[in-house]
This record gives sequence, structure tokens and C-alpha cells, in this order.
Amino acid sequence: MRFVTFALISLLLTGGCTMVGKLGYDNLPTLAMWKLNSYVSLTTQQRSVASRHFDELLAWHRRTQLDDYTELLRSVQKRVAAGNVTEADIQGWREEVFARIDPIAEEAAPDMAEVALTLSAAQIASIKAEFADDNEKLRKEWMPPDPEDRIKVRTKRYLERASFFLGSLTAEQKQTARRMAASAPASEEVWYEQRLGRQQDLIVLLERMTRERMTKEAAAPLIRDHLLRYRQLREGPDREGAKSSLAAGDAMSAALLAQATPKQRQHLNRLIQDWIALAQELKSAPGAQAELSKPRP
Repeated sequence: MRFVTFALISLLLTGGCTMVGKLGYDNLPTLAMWKLNSYVSLTTQQRSVASRHFDELLAWHRRTQLDDYTELLRSVQKRVAAGNVTEADIQGWREEVFARIDPIAEEAAPDMAEVALTLSAAQIASIKAEFADDNEKLRKEWMPPDPEDRIKVRTKRYLERASFFLGSLTAEQKQTARRMAASAPASEEVWYEQRLGRQQDLIVLLERMTRERMTKEAAAPLIRDHLLRYRQLREGPDREGAKSSLAAGDAMSAALLAQATPKQRQHLNRLIQDWIALAQELKSAPGAQAELSKPRP
């Protein structure tokens, strides 16, 4: 129920090349329906309502959010060009990206509530089963039992992330990533518990909405509040460990950027510029201007 919220942001802020990003953005309602149907088999009526709402959400996003993304990306580009990017800079950018979830959650919540309120007990059970299947795959991929293997997996994540932003890495950067991965908090279990907790929160919410036969007006704020929790650390004993893991990731990013070659900095600048161009292209694409001129429903 939550994937469309993050997909709209990630296509612009963590997406690939401009063409892939544009195709992905324009086809997001189709991709969202495919993903939703992979979790729960919708009825014809549910599918029709959900598809219409996804189309409306994308149109709203194109109309209201792209200029803000462009402004954020330009501020990042300017800071990177100035050099000496700090851990605090990276933390700030991460928090700003996730803050962009807020208006999307606010806009999407009523429509998501409308669909969620029609889910049957069997459909909610299907979502729960799919969560369990996804979690088992994630556990096997991210959390091998041997500590050394887990460090290797963590190092691979660090290197893949850095390569996306900087291109081909130097031997020094690879060594830095391995060292920092080995010394980073063993936080995979922490993130796994955070994930399980949020999923359980959603199942409990869906069951409550069905049991109490809520109205759309009563359910929408609860859906919105749940969506907003995905940009926050869930309260509990694993909260501090999650904060430490985020800080370690910020430190790693700053360290690798400090070692970046001129070629790597050019790669990063082109990547950011591609995202800026993508946001502008999406807003000026054929048919988009007609959509932009429509009044909000």
C-alpha cells in the first residue's frame, strides 16, 4: 500500500538515466498496479478505483512537486561543486529527501483509504503472507549467519551505492569502503526489526479499519500517519542502533566523496544535472501542460 509514495520520489532523486527515469515516471500507475496486484489479488472494482487514483496522484505530483525537486537538486549540485561536503551535509540531504514524502502522503491518504477499506480478511492475509515471503528473501540476502560474510554483503552495498554516484571507484576508495563496512555497527538486524514493526503496524491498521467499519474520512488520517512513519525511525529498543547505522552511512559517503577524483566529480555533477533535466522535461512533456492547467479536484 505504500510503494507509490516512495516510487514517485525515488524516480527523481535516486533514479537512473533520464530516459529510463522518464519512462518509469510516466508509467508509474501501471507499475504501481502491477506491484499492488503482486501483494493482493484485487477485484475488478478495486482495480478500477486504484488505477484511477494512481493516475490522479501522478498528475498531482507532476503539477505540484517537480519544481521543488529541481530546487533541491540545484542546491545539492551547488554544494557539491563548492567541495568539502561534510557528513552534516549528507545527513541534511537525506532528511530533505525523506521530507518530500510528507505532501505525497497527505495527498494520497484519502484515496488509499478508499481502497484499503474495501479489502477483505483474505486479502489482508495475502498481504501479510507476501510480507513474510519478502522478509525471508531479504534476511537471506542481507543477513548471512557468518559475521565475515555479513561484512562482505555490507561492503558490497556500500560499493554499489558509491559506484552509482561516482562511477568507477579507485583502489583507495574500495579499501575505505571495506574498512568502514567492517567497523560500522552491525545494524542489519536493527533494520530488519524496524521493517517487521512497520509491516505489523500496517496489518493491524488494516484489520482495525475493517473491524470498526471506518469511514474514508476517519481512515485517511490514520493512513497518512502510517505513511509518515516510513521516513522516521520507529520507537523501540532498536531505534538508537538505526540512528547509528544512518550516521555510519553518512560518514562513509562523505569519506568517499572526499577521495573523489576530478572525473568522479564530473560524473556526479552530470548525474545531478540529468535529474534536473528530467524534472524539467517531465513538466514540459507533451500533454503535461494540459494537465498542469487543470484545476485541482
